[in-house]
Amino acid sequence: MKINPVIPRISFRYGLAGGLMAIVAFLVFFYLGQQPWRNLISFMLDILIVGLFSFLAIKDFRSNYNNGELRFYHGMSLGFICYSTIAFVFAVFYLVFMQWIEPDFLNLFIETAKSDMELRKDMILQGVETDPEIYFSEQLASLDKITKSSLIFDSFLKKLIFGIFLAPIFSIVLRTRQA
Repeated sequence: MKINPVIPRISFRYGLAGGLMAIVAFLVFFYLGQQPWRNLISFMLDILIVGLFSFLAIKDFRSNYNNGELRFYHGMSLGFICYSTIAFVFAVFYLVFMQWIEPDFLNLFIETAKSDMELRKDMILQGVETDPEIYFSEQLASLDKITKSSLIFDSFLKKLIFGIFLAPIFSIVLRTRQA
């Protein structure tokens, strides 16, 4: 079984386009003051971008490069390279963003998380039975341990997980039956 050499080219092309779309979406939400790291619409848009570009890469390969045929392994290879590229491109951007574009981003992130915890204190402490105040103060203190690298890794991992779930679905839906 020989892998078609066009698979990486198509996947990288769609992955780069998807990564750029994820960057644009993040920047639009951020500069509109919508806090994309905690915005449900931004989260759903990330899923849509990863899914759409993975789907398009698989469909393009099947329709334009493989005579209308698609095997499951083709779809999985295309999807894996595509969503990995999207995640990598966004992670590199996120590093540049936090390091040079918005150097105070980490502080903003932590302060927002702390204020969210304060607002939801009653809900958070609802299931805690022993020393709820100590538990809450420990949770607040743990937010100060967040690092830029942990945020970058978290973002990278989320995009990979979206792709891990979506690529097999698209590979099954778009595959052609063998005669």
